[in-house]
Amino acid sequence: MTPSPTPVYANVAYFRIPEFDTRTVAQQASEKESLEARLREATSGLPAGDRVVLDADEGAALVLFGDPERALEVTQAVYRKGPVHAGLNYGPLALSSRGSDARVFGDGLVGAAAAARFATPDRLLLTQDFAKALDATAPDRSSELETAGEFTDTRVRLHTFFTPNERKKRAGKRKVFFTALAGIAVILFAGVLAREAVQRFFPPPLATVKLLVKPRADIYVDGVNKGRTPPLTEIQVAGGKHVVELRSQGFAPLKVSINVQPGEQVTIAYNFTGAPKPSLWSDFKRKLGGS
Repeated sequence: MTPSPTPVYANVAYFRIPEFDTRTVAQQASEKESLEARLREATSGLPAGDRVVLDADEGAALVLFGDPERALEVTQAVYRKGPVHAGLNYGPLALSSRGSDARVFGDGLVGAAAAARFATPDRLLLTQDFAKALDATAPDRSSELETAGEFTDTRVRLHTFFTPNERKKRAGKRKVFFTALAGIAVILFAGVLAREAVQRFFPPPLATVKLLVKPRADIYVDGVNKGRTPPLTEIQVAGGKHVVELRSQGFAPLKVSINVQPGEQVTIAYNFTGAPKPSLWSDFKRKLGGS
């Protein structure tokens, strides 16, 4: 006894070859083979149990179980490979099995065939039921659809069809891109503000330079006079590179380059009494501004 077909809901893509009835038998066979090859290529990444390929009078039909968004992508992949009238529906089917010998019938197949009948090689048509299923599972993709119009078939039944709008899709991608870009900018700006707030209210500790200088000297840091030792015994500087200069009358100045970390403590010790004195002639030229 043959088991009764199992009723299911599925996505059905129907493909009609343009001007099929005007071609020779050999041409029809060749066109069908080409279409079947495109179907195999488009569904090669799907599990065997998620698809059923059906022969049709003027082309082929493809039953796709599961995600409507994936069904749309597969249908578009076939549609873009060459001229074909393509319709996509979501509806009830009766299947004897999910194998290559499956017998399939039902409103899901009828609706897809109707959409393909009104479709053109440059416009893929989606039924209203498919648009609703896509909106329920992938609202972002559903927002890319636009109404293609209302069509009346030979039985005076009214159909409302939709079609993907590539401009809306590109606009949606640009919107996502600029939204992400704006989000990154906000995060970076917030980071800058946070860093400035931390630096303002919680500045890094200064480094300390202890001075052990004999007998005395004027202390310059990066060319700025900080005082004389004694009474000066230490100075504080920000972290980083600095040039500390010790000047004592009658002696050649001493320049010390330091690179300190915030909070670090270093010591500069120098005894001018043991340092060589400049010659009188050099000292005289220096006072006159000579080299």
